Amino acid sequence: MHTVARYGAGVTKLERILVPLDHSPGYEVIVDVACAIAKGAGATITLLHVYEPPNAMVGIVPGATVGGETAAARDAGTALLDRAGERVRAAGVAEADRMLERASPASDTIVDEARTGKYDLIVMGTHARRGVARLVLGSTAEKVLREAPCPVTAVHLPAS
Repeated sequence: MHTVARYGAGVTKLERILVPLDHSPGYEVIVDVACAIAKGAGATITLLHVYEPPNAMVGIVPGATVGGETAAARDAGTALLDRAGERVRAAGVAEADRMLERASPASDTIVDEARTGKYDLIVMGTHARRGVARLVLGSTAEKVLREAPCPVTAVHLPAS
């Protein structure tokens, strides 16, 4: 039996895994790691994609439209969740849900969902960027690691 430590609750059975995904190359590795853990524990997987709202300059800049940009981001997120869901099913793991959220920053949404959904584990990717790249691009994984209400498995992805 696989177990995982939960905040203040001792050790419980691993039942629910949250898998946040973005469009980074290698998302398949994240899904495969989550599936291996879920299969061993008999857990379900919830796939989550958070797309950010359009830049605040949209609507001010000639030719830029919020609706088109938002629809494209939503459609791309839906396609990503569909591909990931197919991979989860092919691995023989129960998929609990697919969630597509429009929010910024993504890390807050991931942590909030982990907390309200009472997940036992988060499996997510990280590029392990350093220096200026980390300052410019931020680190969603780092913030989730610091603030998540449950353990986080960070899957190292190749630099994009």
